[in-house]
Amino acid sequence: SSFVFHCAACVCVSRLRSRIVCVFVLCRDSCQRGWRLLYILTAFHRCSDVMKSFLLTFLQEASAGPGVQYQGISKACEQNLRRTFQYGGRVQYPNSMELKAMLAGRSSKRQLFLLPGGIERHLKIKTCSVALDVIEELCYEMGLHRVEAQDEYAIFLVTHKGKKCCQTT
Repeated sequence: SSFVFHCAACVCVSRLRSRIVCVFVLCRDSCQRGWRLLYILTAFHRCSDVMKSFLLTFLQEASAGPGVQYQGISKACEQNLRRTFQYGGRVQYPNSMELKAMLAGRSSKRQLFLLPGGIERHLKIKTCSVALDVIEELCYEMGLHRVEAQDEYAIFLVTHKGKKCCQTT
């Protein structure tokens, strides 16, 4: 447990990131915690294009076919990797509480969003969720399916009991 936690902390050291991914991929019989570590790495680390190709192939093979062990988490790792390349990965590394939650298998949380008119809405936020995901989900619930309509919305971060506010998109 502490080994995996320390490996996850190594994500912050850029020269160690690709090495950790390589070590994991070479251990084909890896355990659940190893998969969780890879889940974290694929959410935060943008690897080289060569590594991306190899890693995508590995993850697709690991999730191929019904009943394959670790099929769900390997598919989640693949989605994380694709989103990391699409959006650039998370800028803020996970704090110790978030790392512990991920290592325990919890990859999402319910986040409160305040809408105009004092409406509160909780949405499930995953490790690789971006503001656009939230806007799309809220617009879908309001029946707004056109991209042009979604472009009119933004998310603001409210902190310090409403005293500070900044746009996230």
